[in-house]
Amino acid sequence: NPSATGENIRLRKDDAFYEERNVKFHLKTSVTEVKPNSREVYLSNGDTIVYSKLVIATGGNVRKLQVPGADLKNIFYVRKVEDANTIANLHPGKNVVCVGSSFIGMEIASSLTANAASVTVISNSAEPLPVFGEDIGRGMRRKFEEKGVRFELATNVVSLRGNFDGEVKQVILANGKELDVDLLVCGIGVTPATEFLKGSGITLDNRGFIVVDEKFRTNISYIFAIGDAVTAPLPLWDIESINIQHFQTAQTHGQYLGYTIVGKPQPGPIVPYFWTLFFFAFGLKFSGSSQGSTKEYTHGDPEAGDFTRYFLKKDKVIAVASGGPTSAPAQFAEIFKKGIEVTLKDLKK
Repeated sequence: NPSATGENIRLRKDDAFYEERNVKFHLKTSVTEVKPNSREVYLSNGDTIVYSKLVIATGGNVRKLQVPGADLKNIFYVRKVEDANTIANLHPGKNVVCVGSSFIGMEIASSLTANAASVTVISNSAEPLPVFGEDIGRGMRRKFEEKGVRFELATNVVSLRGNFDGEVKQVILANGKELDVDLLVCGIGVTPATEFLKGSGITLDNRGFIVVDEKFRTNISYIFAIGDAVTAPLPLWDIESINIQHFQTAQTHGQYLGYTIVGKPQPGPIVPYFWTLFFFAFGLKFSGSSQGSTKEYTHGDPEAGDFTRYFLKKDKVIAVASGGPTSAPAQFAEIFKKGIEVTLKDLKK
């Protein structure tokens, strides 16, 4: 629905649920400063709130294009429901260019192709969806091309040109090509929304992510953090700290932090899992963490988009990616949770 509002899409419609649990909201308000010594949070409206425990779950801010012309009209980033609505309402009959070939860029391209005059994806990697590997990316690109999507691979936007009304009209690429554009949609990643914590004493890593332990505690007592804004341990994979930006993981962080706050043990290890669907017809699923993998073993045909790929480390499966109907990643999410080791020999059987 291209006129939906935050009010329409919120998961719980009943205010009574929150009132009964004494949950209050401060809308259209941001936090300007956190003062751990006095346990105070300073708000943009001038108010101060005193906390006994503080949870930071601020997520990310969209990364903006940093090229000449980036301030022209009809350049969009997808962050709020209103952004999606605007793109949905403006794109029919238009030449659309999507900058970025990861999940956001590819999902946008797949959802606009039916009604746009043209859709072109600009990828700074050799193939789209680089986290999956080039062959899988190539298979996905071919499926997109069959639907009419064009690609400019291994290149970047160097500048944007506009008309007299200040609307974007041309995209100039590093490979020398110039593309006509009426609507430019960018999905080039996020930066953690943690600027307001500078000077708070809360430890951030060099990229600005909040460093937490396996119980989501920061370095300061009574302050916790969860979701896309944090870098946290992944004990099952012996990973000291990793930032994961998928909503299943962020949701699990929230649930598990609840256990920490009431002093109960967490209900098992966190297993990253994510999926995406393109054109409501084909997609990809992934579970585990492939960081540090030394070997891959593949069933099926990645270039046809129907495959299962296993990532191994020390002869043990640590992650599974798939395309097509297989449910292997979901099955492995359970196998990882139970701590069952699966080797290359097991896979070959």
